[in-house]
Amino acid sequence: MKNRNKITVALFGILLFGISISNQLISAKDFSEVENRQLKQMPKLTANSLFSGTFGKDYETYLSDQFIGRDQWISLKTTSDRMMGKKEVNGVYFAKDDYLIEKHTKGELDSAQYKKNMERLKTVTNTYTKLLGNGHVKVMFAPTASAILRDKLPKSAPKDPQDEILNDMKQSAKKGTFIDLRSTFKKEKEKYIYYKTDHHWTTLGAYYAYVDWAKSMKITPIPMKQWKREVVSKDFLGTVYSKVNQAPSADTIEFWTRKSGEKYEVTYDMGQKKSNSLYERSYLKKKDKYSAFLDGNHALTVIKNKKIKNGKKLVIIKDSYAHSFAPFVANHFEEVHLIDLRYFNMGIKSYIKQQGITDFLMLYHVMSYAKDIHTIQLTK
Repeated sequence: MKNRNKITVALFGILLFGISISNQLISAKDFSEVENRQLKQMPKLTANSLFSGTFGKDYETYLSDQFIGRDQWISLKTTSDRMMGKKEVNGVYFAKDDYLIEKHTKGELDSAQYKKNMERLKTVTNTYTKLLGNGHVKVMFAPTASAILRDKLPKSAPKDPQDEILNDMKQSAKKGTFIDLRSTFKKEKEKYIYYKTDHHWTTLGAYYAYVDWAKSMKITPIPMKQWKREVVSKDFLGTVYSKVNQAPSADTIEFWTRKSGEKYEVTYDMGQKKSNSLYERSYLKKKDKYSAFLDGNHALTVIKNKKIKNGKKLVIIKDSYAHSFAPFVANHFEEVHLIDLRYFNMGIKSYIKQQGITDFLMLYHVMSYAKDIHTIQLTK
């Protein structure tokens, strides 16, 4: 027995040594296509980073990100956890009807930042209403699948915080500016309004949000029958899938275009890239297929509708939920300006004045805005 234990320990030691050596020999990757994010690079060792403890934390993250066979280990852990009967793996619920649903808790929020974001929401809705006028400023925070598809979650799933957060947002926003999507989404929850492997709403979900927005703006929404719905992918595996590297089924992506025809000019990041389409089909051959909507994340995206001459210009302060939403609202304005606060360095108020913006919309998913550390930009 003692010899067997020694052999086991020796083999385990050899395995760890081999993995350690392999990790040192392979070149560090910059980007994970599976997880759709930048990977941590080797941190710089300085006296300050060493004694402050930041080097140790950064190096631990670096080792985790660059671990050899990382994707395979994630998949193996998922299999192991599911064999033990777990319904939640790495913050993801294996829910009914083949849904992978991201778990959200109040504990993931930074209370100080959350308070600031609520205060800034109040300031923003008041400031821009004074600037643009009543009825021209709206805020819309999309609930995610864990808040709407509750009946698909395991019975053991804890209470989702999004109702409480949305109530806080509604109270913080100036009266008449808050668009509450919960009623509509609960009504339509049996339809395909959320991807099964990704944290975004589907194009259909974005359409229902567009209808609610249009009604709040006293704009007649374009009926569903006037849109051509094109299935462009049936093998989309999104961001939630990437947390577990397993999925019962893949997702379908649709592009919606007007049957009456469209004519756009889309400019990214002050002219660094231009296009005549709201969709970038090259992404459909990649892992990150959702970036086919408006070419993914940019500091500034400007859509000009060449068929409209009404003098109206909309700015959307947004996260990526707006990418599949914008093709709908682009049919009501001469220009739509989408701003991502993570990358945009200009003052928002001065930009709005310079560009002659007439209407304002803030569009995030609930947890994204609640945790956003860049909202200070809204007050500049």
